[in-house]
Amino acid sequence: MTSLIKKITLTLVAGLAALAVRAQEDVPLINFGPAKQLLTLNAHVGAGNSLISSNLESAFPSITESSLNAGWAFLFGATAEVGLRDYLALGTEVNLLIDNYTGDIIVHREASRQVSNIFLRNHFYAINFPVYLSLKMNLASTVRWNVDAGLYYTYGLGGKQHQTVYNAVVNDLGQQILSSYSTTSNYYNDSRSFINSAHKGDIGLHIASGLTFRDRYILGARARLGLKNIANTVGLIHPNIHNFSFMVVIGYRFF
Repeated sequence: MTSLIKKITLTLVAGLAALAVRAQEDVPLINFGPAKQLLTLNAHVGAGNSLISSNLESAFPSITESSLNAGWAFLFGATAEVGLRDYLALGTEVNLLIDNYTGDIIVHREASRQVSNIFLRNHFYAINFPVYLSLKMNLASTVRWNVDAGLYYTYGLGGKQHQTVYNAVVNDLGQQILSSYSTTSNYYNDSRSFINSAHKGDIGLHIASGLTFRDRYILGARARLGLKNIANTVGLIHPNIHNFSFMVVIGYRFF
């Protein structure tokens, strides 16, 4: 997490440095003229954190405490943009996502005098297709700032959920009986997952910003905000689960 904060700080410092350079150059912030190129292509990699939001405690009264912790996320992909004007482009991407997050959940069943502590480790892969509009501004003669906003569709390729469960039960003699077990299930579409697995399809907001240096080198940050409830459950109660991620990205523009 510390390294991620450092990357974000470097991105901000680079942006401030570019603004300082622009103050000394006669470069329009926004050029309303025609696009210099019809098509641009780049490749990029990214690293950051992924997480889900959930309403497990409100959906299931027996869950007395739940903690979902962000894990490392990685991205490998390519971008194609069509220039509409010098300041505006329509873009799309193909990205391979590798996401992780963990969970710590406490379940208290008063009727059976049982308390369970469940530790979850989720690791999964997906292919991601954002489509967005990109606003481009000139911070200096060799530095461009882009702000992107659009929608994405993600399709899950596979993954695993690892469960470690610790149980404590008080028997009729007042004795506390301890037990534990571990199990592994598929992350997507598997009824063996804890409470619910995940649907493979997801739709959400794609938000990104970055700097391009000398029309070649890219440094940016992006977020995915899931709009679809991805919980796949066979029970009567359907929790509300959404994907979130934040990444720092570096890339190279080919032309």
